[in-house]
Amino acid sequence: MIESWKGTYFSDMEARRMDWIRFNEPYGDDEIFRRAAEISKLRLFDEDSIEEMLQRRLSSLDLYSGSFSPYFMQSATAALEVMALAMDFKPGDEVIIPSFTYPATANSFLRAGASVVFADIEEDTCNLDPRSVERVITGRTRAIVPIHYGGVAADINALAEIAKASGSVLLEDSAHCIGASYKCQPLGTFGAMGAVSFHCSKNITSAGKGGCLFVTDEGYRDTVSEIIYQGTDRVAYREGKVSSYRWKRPGGEYQMPSFSMAYLEASLGRLTQVTDRRREIWLRYHSQLSQLETEGYLRLCRVPKDAGINGHVFYILLNDRKERDSLKAHLHMHRIEALTHYEPLHVTAIGRSRGRCEGDMNVTNSVAGRLLRLPMHMGLEDPDVDRVCQTIFNFFGYGR
Repeated sequence: MIESWKGTYFSDMEARRMDWIRFNEPYGDDEIFRRAAEISKLRLFDEDSIEEMLQRRLSSLDLYSGSFSPYFMQSATAALEVMALAMDFKPGDEVIIPSFTYPATANSFLRAGASVVFADIEEDTCNLDPRSVERVITGRTRAIVPIHYGGVAADINALAEIAKASGSVLLEDSAHCIGASYKCQPLGTFGAMGAVSFHCSKNITSAGKGGCLFVTDEGYRDTVSEIIYQGTDRVAYREGKVSSYRWKRPGGEYQMPSFSMAYLEASLGRLTQVTDRRREIWLRYHSQLSQLETEGYLRLCRVPKDAGINGHVFYILLNDRKERDSLKAHLHMHRIEALTHYEPLHVTAIGRSRGRCEGDMNVTNSVAGRLLRLPMHMGLEDPDVDRVCQTIFNFFGYGR
């Protein structure tokens, strides 16, 4: 499904000693670990108290000071599952998603009883194409769920208009999007609910795995609160709204563990610094490789106007799969780790049996075979980015 590194596994220190440029290095340092340990010790793993600290930290950030309710989860997958359960799907209900996404997007809605419908993407951003959504929408459509690939905003205005006109709900899989925005509003807060990831592969991590569900439509707040606490109204009890808490609906154990919350609280203090640096790296790649795009060797992402990127992914689109695979091997030979990404869900056996798709999905099929992600993490220095770019120029025999 998602390609993993097939070479020898080695530590970051070993990688640097051997002059490898790794694809990803999880972000963190001794200071973050120390603060996380201090918070955990001080609060004696009091999850409610640590969660309140984490909520205050998030809301203290300018980008996240708006009116939405965050629920910190074990993973972004858990956030998506709670989102799907909160929709209370009935038999026959459909959810439109891109085929070019992680299986968790589809799994969450299938498990909640909905059917998934795959729509095509736009080549400029690898995001859900509103025109494809319009072609596949029916009277059974309950939700439209874009992802914002690589932290670059989908066409949120067009998708919101389609959702409103069809009477469906706009939801967001914003797993890539911590620190990313559109018109200065964080991605994940445009729909009724949005899921964000803090997995160790993301810009900011909660010490391994973690996620958050943003609830913007307060009509879902009580339902979400009950689902994540085993279906009980524990939150209402904690807020003094009821005298005792009772089991209200099916639910589960979804909350982020206390140490992960403590680690995330410490990490979020660096969000602006991390986002700014990753944007610099992204722009450095884009500036250098744009010459190859002009000459027709590859394509780069087109960032929409008013989209605030977070530098989560930098990818290039080659002209075909063979060229993509050859460049990947060339980079590997020069000790640079580059990876492909999603296999389209509509071509899998379960995708064919449990979902349907719109048309021939030409863009999705093409992009999946041509996309190559370049190294992107806080350990990269400018000479590393220059070395990656020069190696790509050399592959094409193109002098600079």
